[in-house]
Amino acid sequence: MSLMRGPDELVISPPEQPLDPQVKDRLARELARCPDLAFAHLPQVMVPARQEAPSLVLFVWLQAPALRSLRFALNLVSEAVARSLPDGNYLDVVVLNSAPELLDQVERARSLLVENDPEERARALAAASASED
Repeated sequence: MSLMRGPDELVISPPEQPLDPQVKDRLARELARCPDLAFAHLPQVMVPARQEAPSLVLFVWLQAPALRSLRFALNLVSEAVARSLPDGNYLDVVVLNSAPELLDQVERARSLLVENDPEERARALAAASASED
């Protein structure tokens, strides 16, 4: 379990109630087709001050060029999520590039869903590790 201290404590952990395996596989396939997505994780997140139960959150790391057109890249990710989930279901999406301090916590949740670019993931992890030192 991972924590971020602040006004609202953020608890990131492996999913206790993961997606249905078929839905998870469909989501992984759809996200793998997003050209700007380097990797994605699907842990559960709990903000005890605001939630009664944890929820699944999709954390994505986008390729650097995609950050210039963030809206386009997020639209592709959102469309992939919408195509994958049953009607009425949703996932919050967090762009890890905008919150790299969460990357180590998300990685510790062992919830990697898609890895389109292993080299970019290695660079992101190295940069996040260097900033913690």
